[in-house]
Amino acid sequence: MSDSIPTQLGFLEPVESVVREEQAETESASESVPEPRALAPMLQQYQELKKQYPDYIILFQVGDFYELFFEDARVVSDILNIRLTSRDRNSPDPIPMCGVPIHAIESYLPKLVTAGFRLVLFSQVEESSARKGMVKREVSRIITPGVRLDGEGLEQSQTNYLAALVFHSGIGSVAYVDVSTGQLKLREVETLDELIEALEQIAPAELILPLTVFGRPVERTVGWCREVKQIAARINAEVIYRPFDRAGESIVLEHLRGRMSSAETLQSLHEAPAESLTALEVLLLYVDEVSFGKPPQLSIFRRESGESALFLDGATRRNLELFETRMTGERRHSLIGAIDYTKTAMGGRLLREWISEPSRRQSEVEDRHQVVESLLENTPSLAELRFLLLRVRDLDRILSRVTALRASPRDLAALGDSIAILPRVKELLDLHQTKLLRELQEQCDPLSDLSALITGALLEEPSNRLNEGGIFREGYHKTLDELRTLERDGSTLLTALEGREREAIGIPSLKVRYTSVFGYFIEVSRAHSQKVPPRYERRQTLANAERFITPELKELEVQLLSARGRQIELERELFSELRALVASHSARIHRASRVLAVLDVLASFAECARERGFVRPKLGSDEEIRIVGGRHPVVEEIVGVQNFVPNDVLLNSSNRRFAILNGPNMGGKSTYLRQVAIIQILAQAGSFVPAEQASLPMVDRIFTRIGASDDLSRGDSTFMVEMREASTILRKATAHSLVLIDEIGRGTATADGLALALAISEWLHEEIRCKTIFATHFHELTTLPETRAGMFPLSVGILERDGEIEFTHRIQESAAARSYGIEVARLAGLPRRLVDRAAELLNQGALTQSAPISVTHREAPSNTDPVSRQRSAYFETIVGELAGCDCNGLTPIEALTYLDRLVKRAKNLQV
Repeated sequence: MSDSIPTQLGFLEPVESVVREEQAETESASESVPEPRALAPMLQQYQELKKQYPDYIILFQVGDFYELFFEDARVVSDILNIRLTSRDRNSPDPIPMCGVPIHAIESYLPKLVTAGFRLVLFSQVEESSARKGMVKREVSRIITPGVRLDGEGLEQSQTNYLAALVFHSGIGSVAYVDVSTGQLKLREVETLDELIEALEQIAPAELILPLTVFGRPVERTVGWCREVKQIAARINAEVIYRPFDRAGESIVLEHLRGRMSSAETLQSLHEAPAESLTALEVLLLYVDEVSFGKPPQLSIFRRESGESALFLDGATRRNLELFETRMTGERRHSLIGAIDYTKTAMGGRLLREWISEPSRRQSEVEDRHQVVESLLENTPSLAELRFLLLRVRDLDRILSRVTALRASPRDLAALGDSIAILPRVKELLDLHQTKLLRELQEQCDPLSDLSALITGALLEEPSNRLNEGGIFREGYHKTLDELRTLERDGSTLLTALEGREREAIGIPSLKVRYTSVFGYFIEVSRAHSQKVPPRYERRQTLANAERFITPELKELEVQLLSARGRQIELERELFSELRALVASHSARIHRASRVLAVLDVLASFAECARERGFVRPKLGSDEEIRIVGGRHPVVEEIVGVQNFVPNDVLLNSSNRRFAILNGPNMGGKSTYLRQVAIIQILAQAGSFVPAEQASLPMVDRIFTRIGASDDLSRGDSTFMVEMREASTILRKATAHSLVLIDEIGRGTATADGLALALAISEWLHEEIRCKTIFATHFHELTTLPETRAGMFPLSVGILERDGEIEFTHRIQESAAARSYGIEVARLAGLPRRLVDRAAELLNQGALTQSAPISVTHREAPSNTDPVSRQRSAYFETIVGELAGCDCNGLTPIEALTYLDRLVKRAKNLQV
């Protein structure tokens, strides 16, 4: 897709230095429409429209189809897998074309938008039979990746954001909106790193970048702009350009007036800096322009602050696989896939929001925990609440279609059925005495009047199309009932008329008949034609009969023939009135939707805790993380509860602030690190946690550096990505943060990596003083706890029998004797001779560093003889292992195994 700019929507031409890399695509796109030639007027109209929207796919209505021509036809036929044909087949240069039926257009649009295309629907606004010549057409709808409503390729449980950003002189902001739910948010940033983090977290489907910033060409800030474009490519965000000029507060308020009028919103806007309002203004202008006079209802405005939410950077969310797995990108086997028990689309999106941005307000978190506990104590109430929530459709997105005048009769019926549960929900909340549930009970507008209006007006299963009728109940509208009666009972009325005429003029053989040519008529045989009264008007003469029409039959004919059309037209008018009335209650519906979403998430937490054995964490201010029997909810789900090995955690701000964790690969270090972070995130989101007991502080930030991967979009190697993530941690972590690191320094030479790992661990421990678990294969670091207060060793338990190892997956309070890399290689199936050779090289000390880095502040040995150095190295290793050995924690078998290993190593000293 090209990033050039549609002039029809007020876009300026791009600054040359910014879009030079897109020029080739733009020139290619301009060639998709050939030079003017002798074309039919309709195709000339299409070409003029294409010039206005060069980067949009044009769907051009022709009768009952939306047609596509030229290059658009080739592209769309391939994506939709529909037949590509052509106009003027006998011409030497036929025009490619394809089309989709209008009745099926909604099933095709999502595929095109999901593929990254922007669409313009150019529709007929008059019947072709109503005039001669060219049918009048107008743009009826514009759909872009960031501006679309439900049914246009949206994921039910995910938000779909359009974002606009400005960054100038170290101050910036990101304004973003989900028009399908009415959520409008504003986030302020101070650095480029914060800007990139915001984009990765928001992950907009469409991103508006600056063409100019306050009158200055973007080429002056092209460095940060290119960086942002790289992030946009990584998150698959379509990019467009706009000029960014200073906007006044009054302009922004003008756009929000009538859509959002809360005092909280106005106060937030008053406090926002000019740069923030600029991004917000650009965003709202774009939404209004592509909405064509039907801007969406905005229900929620929030000016976000980092002080209220637990900060999780992009790397941490990816490393913890909160929303998708790193390998496959699937929701399955992610954290949210394992804990999501929500019943509604609104609840699913809110759960994602709470997991992405857990709260830092202890009172708010404890209120949520109290609700979960209360629901668990009253399981019948929980079960009924979840059963009621099954009836609730996506109120936010239905309401967005209502305010955009695109809601169907079934949308309104679904809305009415959804809000019908509110009175019972309100009654259920009376059974609970927690603070948050009382607040929700007070906010829960039962909407009984609106529910009664909708359910009393619409059929239980109304037609989904306005041109088919069958929308309203009997008794809703008198005229509509009469038209239905007329259509349904037409034959009865004709029979009654026939009987009255026979009796009135005394002709028993008189008949009322109908033909498609002459319509309704009264037929009298020639033998009785003299009895016909003057009010009969002759319509046709036959050999044996005469046909007549009367004023009464004329009127009845008009009624019968037009009843269906008049019925459909009246239902269309009545539905438009009903839809507008429902739209006028949008604020009430949005509030009810928010109440149901919160209840759904809290009920989901309760059901998850009930089924998975989660417990309520105790939140304290003593800065201690104490977890007994902690579990990883995803791994536990995969391997089964009976096969998962729980582990304990104890970190504090004094003597147990920094854990050095070592042990072999496959032993469970990464799982241990991840489960500590996940338990903390779940707790601050308001959920119970997978553990036997948990006492947790309120941390401000969680950082993880786990796993290895490169970043092709930025041209970064695995080691560079590792260092970037480490840099982010060191710059942003505070004393109240939780840092979990796995394998720093392994992507470069051993000496360099060890030096970096040591320096980073020292910085975290001494400069930042945050609670840290530092997993490493560098055994040199396991001696750090001997000389640094607050550090302590951890290792993964291993059982060794006859040269074979077995992972216990238990974390123990001691350093591991060695890495067991060769044993793991043997388990992985490497050739036996190769593994034996590696063991031989290791035992001979052939790979010992010639100048190892000292981390224990001991003096280096003075001897220079290679054999002496080798013996010294083995001696240091054995002494280190003995110093870290917890004899009381070993079983007899483990102690014998441990002693046997030391004896074998001691014999090597005789080499």
